[in-house]
Amino acid sequence: MRKFLVPIVAAASTLAIAAPTSAQAWRPPVYNYQPYNYGRGFVGHEFARSMQGRVDRIRRDIRQMQYHRILSPREAQSLEWQASNLQGRIYRASRNGIQPGEARRLENQIRRLEYRVSREATDWNRRPGYGHY
Repeated sequence: MRKFLVPIVAAASTLAIAAPTSAQAWRPPVYNYQPYNYGRGFVGHEFARSMQGRVDRIRRDIRQMQYHRILSPREAQSLEWQASNLQGRIYRASRNGIQPGEARRLENQIRRLEYRVSREATDWNRRPGYGHY
């Protein structure tokens, strides 16, 4: 039994390692963040800077997905416009200090944008054979 099992396991592991990266499943970006300034509340510009960093990362992901044709030009343009508007809102809110209500609204908008990016990245642009019949 061992004489047959060892070569089969060795062949299976060789095939798994030799699979090209293009054949592996692509996953949309995952956005997991820790609470901002945990234990210190909304510390002025630090809070706004961390939110700006999140939106910058989202914009970088959008450009990268458009370059690799995961997003159509129209989807990428719409997402980029939404991210740009969100950055403007963060900038305007941070000028006089971010209040907790503003922070909550901005956080929800960032989460909505992250969700929309991941949803648009996995819809396969309605191509047949990819979940759309």
